[in-house]
Amino acid sequence: MSDSNESDNEKPLAPSQRRLDQARENGQVVRSRDLSGALSTFACVCAVAIAGGHISEQAMGWMKTSFVTAASMASSTRDDAVLVNAVYELIGAGLLVTAPIMVAGMLAGVVGSVALGGFLLSGKALTPDFSRLSPLKGLGRIFSMAGLGELGKSILKVVVLGGIAGALVWQGVQEWLVLMLPSQPEALFTLGNLLSSHSLAMAGALFIIAAADVPLQWWKHHKQLRMTLEEAKQENKESEGDPQVKGKIRQLQRERARARMMQAVPTADVVVTNPTHYAVALKYDDRRMGAPRVVAKGSDDVAARIREIAAQHRVLRVESPQLARALHKYAEIEQEVPTALYRAVAQVLAYVYQVRDHVRGPMPELQPVEVPDGWDPMDGHEPVDLRGRR
Repeated sequence: MSDSNESDNEKPLAPSQRRLDQARENGQVVRSRDLSGALSTFACVCAVAIAGGHISEQAMGWMKTSFVTAASMASSTRDDAVLVNAVYELIGAGLLVTAPIMVAGMLAGVVGSVALGGFLLSGKALTPDFSRLSPLKGLGRIFSMAGLGELGKSILKVVVLGGIAGALVWQGVQEWLVLMLPSQPEALFTLGNLLSSHSLAMAGALFIIAAADVPLQWWKHHKQLRMTLEEAKQENKESEGDPQVKGKIRQLQRERARARMMQAVPTADVVVTNPTHYAVALKYDDRRMGAPRVVAKGSDDVAARIREIAAQHRVLRVESPQLARALHKYAEIEQEVPTALYRAVAQVLAYVYQVRDHVRGPMPELQPVEVPDGWDPMDGHEPVDLRGRR
């Protein structure tokens, strides 16, 4: 009992589905020998009870043929090859006589074997394990808790089956004694009925043992596959990936995305700034775009880098704090600007086109750009777009 408690303390976690699947791949599934044995025995007894008369006739005919063939061969030939062939033919005929019983038992055994763990073909389970040939390990298994449990279960089988058999004989003692009175054919018929009924009762008793063994085997299987905290952590890393590696991958992805974004800044028409905290680069091509798009955006250091690249490539910068904040929060890179900001962005682009076309005279001035109510993050609440959706 203490060993069991220690094992539960060492492996406090139930097996995960991944661990169960791996055990199945290795050929380790729930099996109950008692269930297979009960089904096989019951199937054999049923086969005898149903086809017992036909099997008896075939067996008697086979025995007569065997004796006649043996006598004639012994007196007529000394050829060993002929004798061997005759023996093989007699063995084959005998197997055909008992085939219904054997087939029923084998099929029932297969059903009982796959009833719990399902049908499984595993090459790992068929691989020889030479450690099982070690006498010391064999003795260890015999005298282990599992070995003692199997011994106790075997003793319980003997007690249960012996008790049921004794009760059946005691209850039908009068019928057994009556067998001495009638004629031989009638006695054999009565004996066959008694053996059939008692065999069915004994085979049915095996299901009582199997009913107790099935949950025991399931419990033992899951207990053997229980996991420690370290095993659970390792499995989580293997299935979902090492958090450090995943973090590194995400970092590389962000760096690559940022590099691509910076490469797009020189193609922008204008960079809208806060002026220091935010920077958003916009581009519009009326032949290929339905609305202006954001090609780059960032805050603080990223914004400073966008402004630097824009200056190097002579991309016009426009200071519009409200619009810069709104675009930075609600616009996505490589996506069109939100519908509610069309008017403000159009005002900025119109100013950019005026600056580009300016030849002489006073430099055009940018009129104050206002964004719709609620679109400036400084307002402290989420915006409502033109379609009334948040």
